[in-house]
Amino acid sequence: MSQLLRRAVVAQLLCVVSAFSSLCWGWGNAGHEAVAYVAWQQLTPQTRARVMVLLAQVPALTSPTGKHVPGFADWKNDLPPGLSQDDQNLYLFMRAATWPDSIKHVGFKDSDTAPGTSSDVNIGFSDKKSHGYWHFVDAGFASDRSKVPATPVPNAVTQIAAFRAAIKSGESDKLKSYDLVWLEHLVGDVHQPLHGTVRYYQSKGDAGGNLVVIKLSTPVRQDFASAPRELHAFWDDLPGEGNASAALPDAAKFAKGLNSAPDDKVADTNPADWAVESFTMAKTDAYASPIGKGPKPPASSGKTAYVITQKYYDQSMQDAQDRVALAGARLAKLLNENLN
Repeated sequence: MSQLLRRAVVAQLLCVVSAFSSLCWGWGNAGHEAVAYVAWQQLTPQTRARVMVLLAQVPALTSPTGKHVPGFADWKNDLPPGLSQDDQNLYLFMRAATWPDSIKHVGFKDSDTAPGTSSDVNIGFSDKKSHGYWHFVDAGFASDRSKVPATPVPNAVTQIAAFRAAIKSGESDKLKSYDLVWLEHLVGDVHQPLHGTVRYYQSKGDAGGNLVVIKLSTPVRQDFASAPRELHAFWDDLPGEGNASAALPDAAKFAKGLNSAPDDKVADTNPADWAVESFTMAKTDAYASPIGKGPKPPASSGKTAYVITQKYYDQSMQDAQDRVALAGARLAKLLNENLN
């Protein structure tokens, strides 16, 4: 697939940066939708039918601040005209993968700091929290001699395991509908390398690359509708940009060109292993040169940001393609084997 992906849609807003937690979510809308596209191709007919029954129960919500959260009926209204029924179902499944991010934009009470216990109770769509800490695994490492804290819980790994068990249980379809949209999303999240780690420097974490200041070299800038200004957003936007509805065609185009994930990796059903893969890739690739040790270049260098080179971009794009393909295949396997 060509490395020069032309983005024709308006970029999503940059994430708010926090010095203490990973406020950006893994992949942008297009990335999550691309994961769902790959998964849909590998779902059995029985699983597809069950998925559509559950997605039809995703309600429109009103946030605590009075804003509208689109549900299944809204997603249907947003579909491009002229789609076959099969393609409508595909696009609805893709759109559902963005739901856990949509509630973060509209005022649901949230914390990106994990409470330190895995006892979160699934109450479904009546939950007024957006559970920011479910979206990542803050496994730390240091670029100097900083002390690295223990990995907080709950996190994406604990929640994938919990929701996987829930969709196999005898709980109500209404709860399984909630579980499903979260599983679609979190399996994508945990495969984004910068959702698997926090790098520490001078005893401060970089919030999964959110605090790492970057700018794009001229050739690389041409592949982004809106140039990201920090490392996490750069990785989020590699599969594409745009709001959840507008991104669907670009997400499908990105996903169609991906190579199949290796069978031996797809066979690994342990989400803890998936997170370790992302952690390792973050260390070897996301934080590779030209990214330096800290959030931005030292003042003595005269530079204010790390410059993303073509070489770095090409490796990052290959990583994004590989991780999206693998996430989609693993999501399909998880649903085929567990969804009742």
